Amino acid sequence: MRNALNKLSLLKCKRGLAALEFVILAPALLALAFGIIIYSIYFSALIGVRQAAAEGARAAVAGLSTSERIELAETRAKEVVAGYGGILGGGTTPVVTASSDGVGVFKVKVSYDMGGSPIMKYGKFVPLPSPDLEASVVVTNGGY
Repeated sequence: MRNALNKLSLLKCKRGLAALEFVILAPALLALAFGIIIYSIYFSALIGVRQAAAEGARAAVAGLSTSERIELAETRAKEVVAGYGGILGGGTTPVVTASSDGVGVFKVKVSYDMGGSPIMKYGKFVPLPSPDLEASVVVTNGGY
């Protein structure tokens, strides 16, 4: 009889319940917090690549010849990406392609590989998108 009463009192005991709940919930909460941080860095890098393409296209408008526009666009886009170096990982250089076609359109394309970034190396517990970031912007060569 006494043994049955002893087991019954153990089931009613609430000591240590908060620690048990913490052990169960903490990994999920920490994974969620780190996922938010990793994706915020990734989206900041994506915005940086898009801004580099836009700034390169904006700088290309000032050029008088096609070769001058290409040089201005590539230089400005690389400067903008260099400003985001800490977020992007800083290991690789961007691939900036500026070209003009025959119909009065000038296109600037910026590609960046984030494979060497710390978030791509250490963020393996969260499903990540492709490490290849790419953005392109098209502007007219002038005239209306």
